[in-house]
Amino acid sequence: MKRFKFRLEPVIRYRQYLERLALIELAKAKHDLLQTKKRIQEMQQSRKGAATELDSRQAEGMKASRYRIYTDYLQGLSDRIESENERLVGIGRTIKERHQTAEAERIKKETLEWVRQSEYTKHVQRINRAEQKAADELVSLRRGSCEF
Repeated sequence: MKRFKFRLEPVIRYRQYLERLALIELAKAKHDLLQTKKRIQEMQQSRKGAATELDSRQAEGMKASRYRIYTDYLQGLSDRIESENERLVGIGRTIKERHQTAEAERIKKETLEWVRQSEYTKHVQRINRAEQKAADELVSLRRGSCEF
């Protein structure tokens, strides 16, 4: 039986490579998303703690300069939280794009694999027909030689 050789095998390997790269990029984006969410939570906790401390110190009485330091710190945390939330939205868009890219690469790869399987099936059918033809010829030669 003649060995099956798919001429587009290097293209399939390249498509697998591209799909793997797209999945790695998607994983990196998801990791960034988790890290950003974690940073936001930490900043919110810091802000909550600082606000609680400000309230308790304010009840005791504090200097105006110290109050300004606390409020500036709280405002800075609020600004950073807002910028991280904007970054979170951007990362969400990036994840969506990278997911679409990974899906497109998977479809391209699977299409080529389907073509390979189809050609392999045709190859096996050709081989089977050739073997059947050879067997039929052998049987007809035997029958033909027995008649004389």
